[in-house]
Formats: sequence, C-alpha cells, structure tokens
Amino acid sequence: MTSWSEPLQAALKALRANKLRSALTTLGIIIGVAAVIIVVSLVQGLERSVLKQIERAGSQTLFVRPVFPGDMPFDEFSKIRNRDLTVEDMRALQRAVPQINQVTPILFSSSELKANGRATSAGVVMTEDSYVEVNGIDLQAGRNFVPSDLRLRSKVAIVGPKVLEKLAIQGNPVGQILQTPTLSLEIIGVLAEQGTTMGNDPDSNILIPLSTGLATLPDQQRRQLMFQARIDPKVNVEDGEDLLKEALRRIKGVRPKEREGFQIFSQKQIASIIGNITGVITAVAGGMVSIALLVGGIGIMNIMLVSVTERTREIGVRRALGATQRNILWQFLVEAMVLAFFGGLIGVAFAMSAIAILQKFQVPAVTETWAVALGLGFSGLVGVAAGFLPALKAARLNVIDALRYE
Repeated sequence: MTSWSEPLQAALKALRANKLRSALTTLGIIIGVAAVIIVVSLVQGLERSVLKQIERAGSQTLFVRPVFPGDMPFDEFSKIRNRDLTVEDMRALQRAVPQINQVTPILFSSSELKANGRATSAGVVMTEDSYVEVNGIDLQAGRNFVPSDLRLRSKVAIVGPKVLEKLAIQGNPVGQILQTPTLSLEIIGVLAEQGTTMGNDPDSNILIPLSTGLATLPDQQRRQLMFQARIDPKVNVEDGEDLLKEALRRIKGVRPKEREGFQIFSQKQIASIIGNITGVITAVAGGMVSIALLVGGIGIMNIMLVSVTERTREIGVRRALGATQRNILWQFLVEAMVLAFFGGLIGVAFAMSAIAILQKFQVPAVTETWAVALGLGFSGLVGVAAGFLPALKAARLNVIDALRYE
C-alpha cells in the first residue's frame, strides 16, 4: 500500500500545482485515444452494415456477375471470350438448373432526374419484381412491379426516400412523374429507408423494370447484366454454386480448362471479402491515428524532463530525508502514468460522445469494448514508456548536486 500511495499522492500534488500544463500535456493522448476508438467504431459499423445488407438476400442466394479488368491481370482478361451476361443467359440458366428457385436480374446505371423544377442525379437499378423480395426490402408506399410492367415495358419507377427529398416531392408521391433524359416515369412505389453502406446509398436509387431500361441502353451496356440466384434450401450452397458454374459454362460455350468470363459469389464468400477489407482498413487507419498517441507520449516525456529539472532541489531534499532511488523513480513514473491514464479516460469519453452524435445522424458506428480497452491500454503503455527516462534521470541525481541546484 505504501509503495503506491506515497508516489500517487506526490504525483497528484505536482499535477494540481501545474493544472494548465498538465491539461495541455494530456491533449495528445486525448486526441489519440479518441481517434483510435472512433476509427475502429466507424469501420466495424461499416462492416456490420454491409453484412446486414448481404444477409437480407438470405444464405441460399448466389451472386453472379461478369469479370472486370480489375479482377485479374489485363493480359489474362483480354484472352477471355464472352465477357458478358445477358437476359438470355439468365433464362437459360433457370431452365438448366431446376434447383434454382428464383433468378433476379440486376443492371446498374445512373441518370439525371427532374420533377417540380428540380433536378438530381440518382442510381438506376434495372430489375424485376423479385428484387424487392430477394433483398428483403420493404415498401413504405405504393406497390411493387407486376408481370405486366415487365412484359409491356411500362414506364414506371419505385423510388428511394432521398429521391423524394432531393426533388421536393410532397404529399403522396404515387402517380407523380419523374423525367429522365430518355424516359418519363410514373412513381408507383416508395422504398423503405435502408441507409448508406460503403459509399452506396440505396435510398438515392430508383428501380425500373429491366425491360424498360434495356431499351434505353447501348448494346455493350446491355451485356453487363448481373443477377442473384436463390437456391433450393434442400441443396447445399457450395453444391448450388458448382451447379450454376457448370451450367453457365455450357450455356456460354466455355471449353474445358478455359477460364470463364463470369464470377459466382456466395454470401459467405462476400462476408469473408468484406471482413478482409475492413480488417486492412482498421489496421491502416488505426496505425495512422496512433501517431497522435506517439506524439502525446513525446509530449509527456518532454514535460516530465522539464519537471525533473525544475524539481531538482526537491529531489535532493527528499533523498536527504531518506527517500531511496526507487521512491523517486516511482514518484515520477506514477506521475507520467496518471497523466496518460486521465488523458485516456477523457479520450474515451470524447469518443463515446462523438459516436453517439454520429449514430443520431444514422452513420453506421458501433462501440467496440475491445477498442476502448485497446485505447486505455495503449495510453497506459505510452505513459510508462514516456515516463521511464525522466523518472530514471530523477532517481539517479546526485544528492549533493541536487541540494546545491538553484
């Protein structure tokens, strides 16, 4: 008890005597700890948000898309034949694999929208009536597409809630008209709010029938279709993936040992990819903001060295009265640790407040206990590391020289 209480009391007394200097010294620690916790919370919140979106499609859903140049070296990419997917491919796949319960085509584009004298840009998702169900999306108003919309190429749209805000569409939006450069679309439904995920904002998208959208696109863009295939629950997802791959290879005429021009992903694979990406982001971003902790540690070391010089005579008096080198070492080491620890606590409080504010604005941020523990632990470690050299210098001062110091 004595070994800790006396150095702690001396440390607190010294810090109270220099309140402003102590507060400024902890600023680097406060910023560093808060930054680490906030960055980790944002990245983890982003990961959970993405995984939640993926899970809506269900574990039995496979995602199929064409290969892109970034998927492989360009020389390999240029050798691949049939680097596209079409509606005909999708229909043929559905006929060839009876274990497929549902296939949902997706083709992404963008367009300028106009209404009420206002204009905005929006993502355009060209799809079919099954898209809403497969992706677990609710409608807050209106209706979904019906087969006649797809068959007759109806000029209709289901809009995200932010589209209504940007175009200042008031009251019941169903029945109102949106203008694009090529289409005049009647609003038949409004999507429930979904939130932003990794820069993708589905609330700013509109859905239109695939048949309607394809008629407005050039041939090359029509052949960049993606789709979701829902496998029968009785079939293992990995087996379903093999069935889809073999069937699509036959449909596309891919020869044995030849690389196909499409990729198939399961929910598990996508989750793994997302986890790897966010892991790298956490490590890189966490490392960068940890520099603030390093700077804070240097600040503590600098102030403690100044404090040792200022209190040289005090150290000499204490040594003359019987204090050992170990007592002096502990006094200054505890002082540095207290600075870092209180800085860490304030940093945690600041981070928690910032995260609460971000969550009110619907930013995906989650408080991770391990991130808080990491921030506090790191701040304590910085305190020990930064305080050791000044404490050692204080403990090794010659008693006679210290008493003579002015």
